[in-house]
Amino acid sequence: MSIERFQGTDGIRGPISFSESTTSTDPISALLTEGVLTEEYFELYTYSFCKELLENNFATKFDTAVIGCDPRDVTGKFYEAAVKGIRKAGLNATKVDILPTPAISLYQLYAGAVCGFVLTASHNPADQNGIKIFLGRSNLKLFPEDDKRLTQRCLQINYEDLRKAEMIGESYNKHISAKNLFISFMKDIKNNWISEDTLKDFTIVVDCANGSFSSLKNEINQVASANYIFTNFDPSKGINLYSGVADLEGVDYIYFEDFENGIFSGYESISNIFIKGREQRSILRSSSKLVLGFVFDGDGDRCFLLIYDPYLDCILVLGGDVLSFFQAKLLRENYESSYSPLFVNTIESDVEASLSAEKIGYKTMNCAVGDKWILWQAFLHNWDTKIEYLLKKIVDPEFTNLVKQIKSYIENMIQNSKLDALNATNKYLTLENWIIEKRGVGLLVAAEEYSCNYSNNYFALGSEESGHLITLANITSSSKKIPVFIGNSLKCAFNSLAAIQKFRKTKNTPDFFKWVKDPFPKGYKKSYQVYYVDKSLLSEGSSVRKELVELIMTNADWPGIEIKLEKCFEEPDMLILRANEAGFCV
Repeated sequence: MSIERFQGTDGIRGPISFSESTTSTDPISALLTEGVLTEEYFELYTYSFCKELLENNFATKFDTAVIGCDPRDVTGKFYEAAVKGIRKAGLNATKVDILPTPAISLYQLYAGAVCGFVLTASHNPADQNGIKIFLGRSNLKLFPEDDKRLTQRCLQINYEDLRKAEMIGESYNKHISAKNLFISFMKDIKNNWISEDTLKDFTIVVDCANGSFSSLKNEINQVASANYIFTNFDPSKGINLYSGVADLEGVDYIYFEDFENGIFSGYESISNIFIKGREQRSILRSSSKLVLGFVFDGDGDRCFLLIYDPYLDCILVLGGDVLSFFQAKLLRENYESSYSPLFVNTIESDVEASLSAEKIGYKTMNCAVGDKWILWQAFLHNWDTKIEYLLKKIVDPEFTNLVKQIKSYIENMIQNSKLDALNATNKYLTLENWIIEKRGVGLLVAAEEYSCNYSNNYFALGSEESGHLITLANITSSSKKIPVFIGNSLKCAFNSLAAIQKFRKTKNTPDFFKWVKDPFPKGYKKSYQVYYVDKSLLSEGSSVRKELVELIMTNADWPGIEIKLEKCFEEPDMLILRANEAGFCV
């Protein structure tokens, strides 16, 4: 059986089982024949990736790999197995334990690590687990070409040899340092846009999804003071169970009957919003106070806002499209630039979200589903910002040619749909090394600091309708500023609310709640899922794909509308059609 890659949209994830409970003799067989991830597979996976970095000269022996997790691994066996894989490969493992994904990713950037591993299955149920990987220096996630290489390496390793291998690298615990860094990062006004008194009259129900933010509930009040009510902060009750963002996708309104006897029966956070909202209903109608909810996912990189409407006695659900528009509007208000910064969302977003962003001065782009593609655009445009600065400072044909070579390499990678995070990062590191060798590290530090300014950076905002928002942030490490692009539940919640408060009227009115729910005209947003076993049936050039295109084009013969097939370089097998009418695109 030929296997190209194990990974899905974001790393590897799936049902878990201890190796002793399987009938298979090795972790690959357990995955392929029984459909489960064992702790031995986690060891194999981290070992294989660390070997990949070492053999491609991205890492050297005893370099640091950061590793953390969400709280679903109650025994710690999967976590410790993954640590063993790092150490057996010859890297040092810096453990940060249970923290949100953005905190783990942030710490690997701060520490200058070669990579970061996050053990999580995100919004999936407690009986599943997985591994997300962040690449050092660029903070990119793995792309299809990286996944393929890693998969083949896993397949080629004899696990019996790995089982007997000695641990070469060391292990250190930096949980407190990583937690403190994250809280400090969130308190920084450049990353958190909430002013001191913004939330003083708000009642905020925080749904931790029984996940990674459960351990930080006491620290959230240090970031911004409010009347918080914390719910779903006990991982023993089941991560994402009756909690979190996943069950809210596609929901616009929650009425009391939905909670009392309907699909949201048993949801503690929704119960609390209704209780507090109804208690304060008359006050809410005559003031600017709000009762709302911050709803996270299990690993803390996605967020929805829930706002109680005292006029309709219901909860308004604000997803990624709405939150991204509010944040984009605030960024445009606060930062002037001589160009149109980039607003990225995915093909699952409402088409009107992009059109509305264009109207307030953004260049827009759609990408495939998955925040790794948003991170890719952030990475590329951040480098464009730095290169623009450097070309003004360096007048040298050798440097100019090197820039052209790297851009040509990246363009070729994109055109051929061969996206490769490791090789792309390595290419840009050659540029950094040239600058350090020929002009000194000071110029590179200055370029980094230049790109940390919103007014300079070409990338403004990226979002998924599922609540994953990414904007520019920064940290200081070794006395230099570092631009940061990471999905972050708490940052998304605070910054969205800062934007709403900035543009709202003084008092609550029915019109305010209509506006906050629909700040731009609603357009078309619908996804139809097609399930299949053999992916090759829809690959480019297949007979089934050809037949499907003909069927769609025949039924899309609308008067005055031009239909074009569009290739998605991130996912070339994806079938995308664009409909254009009188200069408008849908």
